[in-house]
Amino acid sequence: MKVKKKIIKKKLKKPDEFISFTERSLTFILQHKKKILLGGVLVVLLILGLYLFQSWERKKEEEAAERFHQAVEKYQSLTSPYKEEEIQALKKVLEEFDEIQSVFPRTSSGRFSILYKGDLHLRLNEFDEAIKAYQTFLKKARKEKLYRFFALEGLGYAYEGKKEFEKALEAYQEILKLDEIPQWTNVYLNIARCYEKMGKTREALENYQTFLRLFPKSSLANIILRKVSKLEEESIKNHSSH
Repeated sequence: MKVKKKIIKKKLKKPDEFISFTERSLTFILQHKKKILLGGVLVVLLILGLYLFQSWERKKEEEAAERFHQAVEKYQSLTSPYKEEEIQALKKVLEEFDEIQSVFPRTSSGRFSILYKGDLHLRLNEFDEAIKAYQTFLKKARKEKLYRFFALEGLGYAYEGKKEFEKALEAYQEILKLDEIPQWTNVYLNIARCYEKMGKTREALENYQTFLRLFPKSSLANIILRKVSKLEEESIKNHSSH
């Protein structure tokens, strides 16, 4: 004989948690459907706006890159060692880089245009403008170590052009703080030259000798050896006279 299971009323009255949650959710949605709809529209518009902005940024980057490469090609042809530099042509290319920087300031091409502007100002002996361009680039290019090297080197040359040898020396010494220094760098020669101009023979000799130790096969090695020999002779004469 089957025994009938006793049904407990309390269990029947206990609400199903999933059904209750669903009902509450539907009720909330119905009560706030206008706000939810508006929120959804705003999210869609935000996503669409972000997509359009990124597309616009990519388009600007591509346009800037194309103009930048054209300007670089002109720059390279004008600064070729086999061609005499034309001042007016250099100024025209400088204007192109200046325009790229102005029109596309947020792009990498706009940023690198500042570095090329510094180099062109330097070639035109416009030292103050070159210094300004190099300093601006250094503020913007914190992670691009190789290009920071070029900017610091150019900055040093510009200060040398103004005969501000202490500031030039500071720029060259900043290069030595970089994690990666190009193997073909003449930074020690630049430092030695500044010390020599400042009348600090001992420091100049130390840096010329460092260059010879690091780059014994350099094409400049024989010239620097003669310079070191001459400075040593002068140093001995100065000591003996005292």
